[in-house]
Amino acid sequence: MIQSNYYEDNPDLQFTMQSFVNWQEIVRLRERDWEDAGKYKETGDSKYEFAPTSAEEAFEAYAVAFQATGEISGRELAPVAKKMEAEGLKLEQGKVHFPADVARLIGLIAQQGMLGYSVDRSHGGLHMPLSAQMAILEMLSRADAAFGITVGCFNLAEVIERFGDEEMKHKYVPKMVSGEIIGAMALTEPNYGSDLSNILTKAEKDADGTWRISGTKRFITHGCGLGEIPSAILTLARTGGNGARGLSFFLVDGSEIEVARIEHKLGLHISPTCEIIYDKSKATLIGEEGRGLVKFAMEMMNGARLGIAVQALGIAQAAYEEAAKYGRERVQFGGPIDQIPAVARQLREMDAYVQAMRALTYRTSEIVDLFDGFTNELRRSGMDDKAVRKSPQVQKWDRLASLFTPLAKYFCSEIANKVAYEALQIFGGSGYTEEYDAAKIYRDARITTIYEGTSNLQVVAAIGGLVEGYRDGGVSYEYTKEEIAKITDADRKKFVTEQSQIFLKDMAQFREKEKAYRDAYAFEAINSFSAVMSLILLAQQADQTSSAADTEFAKRKLQAYKDYAIMAARQIASSGISLRGI
Repeated sequence: MIQSNYYEDNPDLQFTMQSFVNWQEIVRLRERDWEDAGKYKETGDSKYEFAPTSAEEAFEAYAVAFQATGEISGRELAPVAKKMEAEGLKLEQGKVHFPADVARLIGLIAQQGMLGYSVDRSHGGLHMPLSAQMAILEMLSRADAAFGITVGCFNLAEVIERFGDEEMKHKYVPKMVSGEIIGAMALTEPNYGSDLSNILTKAEKDADGTWRISGTKRFITHGCGLGEIPSAILTLARTGGNGARGLSFFLVDGSEIEVARIEHKLGLHISPTCEIIYDKSKATLIGEEGRGLVKFAMEMMNGARLGIAVQALGIAQAAYEEAAKYGRERVQFGGPIDQIPAVARQLREMDAYVQAMRALTYRTSEIVDLFDGFTNELRRSGMDDKAVRKSPQVQKWDRLASLFTPLAKYFCSEIANKVAYEALQIFGGSGYTEEYDAAKIYRDARITTIYEGTSNLQVVAAIGGLVEGYRDGGVSYEYTKEEIAKITDADRKKFVTEQSQIFLKDMAQFREKEKAYRDAYAFEAINSFSAVMSLILLAQQADQTSSAADTEFAKRKLQAYKDYAIMAARQIASSGISLRGI
């Protein structure tokens, strides 16, 4: 893997963080109108010493974390990623053994105080909004997607912080922030993957009120802990009758389960995917009985989907960077192969796709930040949950988040596989060997369209909101109009408007089709909307950099817009045939 600072060597990520994300409202909401800064002023409590008093102060702190993560990712993790993959994992007598570098790197991140990036300051975390968390995960995933997952598992502390009682928070959250306990999420079972409402793992209450769980969970990342670091396993189990209402959410200490096996996978070789057995395992109920799926698992869905979207983005960035480097260095027919027109086009299109992925991912995280922020703000004001849900502001961002999170997960994971494919193709026969990193990147990309809901399920999750929302007065169509209005260049605005109108007409005809037809061709509708939205965002970015049009980055940004405009128009036209029918 390329060894450099993964923040400093990525001008598009820097641009996105510095200029594209709207930090003002996101940070105000995340900081609860500067509540922590007020606590420090009032009490002098060192936990709140670095709490910001403005969005500008907050971003200065984020930028320090981005720089540090970029350094760790590109200069500490990247050089050992291939070695760790070759070492892999070993299960012996119920204990999983990891490459020594995994614990070393986790210790390094924890020592720098950056492991709990999503966790509240009161528990020692950095209290970052989702939009800032995404940059951390992107850089780690570029260096090694499997290690990025490991870091993410420590941040499951946020789930305990959000839903657990005070005793549970005090016991687990600070230790997860410091790297003493790692989190795991146990939803899937051998016979039930995405169909969570039918899971069989059962929780029963003893006479003394202690909950005990019996059953088997499969595909549980870090259910085994991490070497000497034990796990805290968030577990979905049945406490009542059939269906979603019979499920509850529990926390189970890793010492209470048995690791039956670890999967031997195509990629992500240092991420332990465990089958774990509960045999009357002691458990602690989180929240209310019977609301495990409806309240807790579903409320975590936005973050989970976006976590895979940004992981896919990091993998795609690695694929592009490695292919571009090889293209510059590989000489054939008297010159570097990146000067061959067909290869040059491949690389430009890969770059355009990666920039489109980034624009859509960070816009989606911004939407989720606004939805969560406004929801929590109204709750703090004393408004009950029913009234909060009816708030027009909350409803707008909720509907957009419900559409954009599966959209981003679908688009980024599918495009990551395409970019990884193109990268391997540029390497030629060498890419098919283990001499270079192209093969590892290709393997790691493949899972992104599968876990946290397959691409098929993301389309199912998004299509209803798109069909209803992309019409005059609909939330997604009105949002696209608002975003198109921000484009200042007349030619770009005209072209983007035309593509949006083509899709609007296609959707009007698609909406009239029978349900079976809509279900069969939902992929085309989602592909078209992904193209429209990403095109809008890249046009906005081309505008933002136009004042510095003579710089290399501005030229690259404009080129990305032009290349993506061709690809988007092609996608909208081809999908339109299916949406309209014959």
